[in-house]
Amino acid sequence: MTKMLYAVVVLMAAGCGTSGTATTAPSTVTVTATPPATAAPQGTATPSTTAAQPTTAAPSGDPAACTDDQLDVTNAPVESADTLRRVVVTFKNISSQECVLVGYPGVDLVTPAGGVLINVARRPANAAHHLKLSPGDKATADVQSYAVDTKTGDACPRYGTLVVTPPNGFRSRTLRVDLPICEATVSSVD
Repeated sequence: MTKMLYAVVVLMAAGCGTSGTATTAPSTVTVTATPPATAAPQGTATPSTTAAQPTTAAPSGDPAACTDDQLDVTNAPVESADTLRRVVVTFKNISSQECVLVGYPGVDLVTPAGGVLINVARRPANAAHHLKLSPGDKATADVQSYAVDTKTGDACPRYGTLVVTPPNGFRSRTLRVDLPICEATVSSVD
């Protein structure tokens, strides 16, 4: 009887163990290098560092991504509709070669001294348009901000200067336009 009880205990203990080997799926880490910051010219705001979104490789035969040096960045006048303020930002290919622009620009609203008041984080470029810009072609993005705090309904007490970094780019451009700083959004380039 004790031998049978011992056998039952051994079999029960064996059933409590795991029957397979646990495996861990390999992980992938993506590292995006950002070039070192350069000193801003006198009187130019230096916005917060916003990591550029990694861009997917262009299909074979597509031109390279637009670089900072290939793009001129300008703005239209501020448009007002009730409490919403809107600025259209234009990215013009000033180079002699076709290039691709994909994603969302980086946007900051800064103080006159260059302190960041609002940073609109770049969104992933997965669903953004894939635009081929020939020399002289333009793409636009909308920057919108509210003149009131959407949570309280109070008027925004301060305005900030618009600083834009092109999609695929690293060099920020200060545009001569002031927007309320309560909240801001940016569209992808079209």
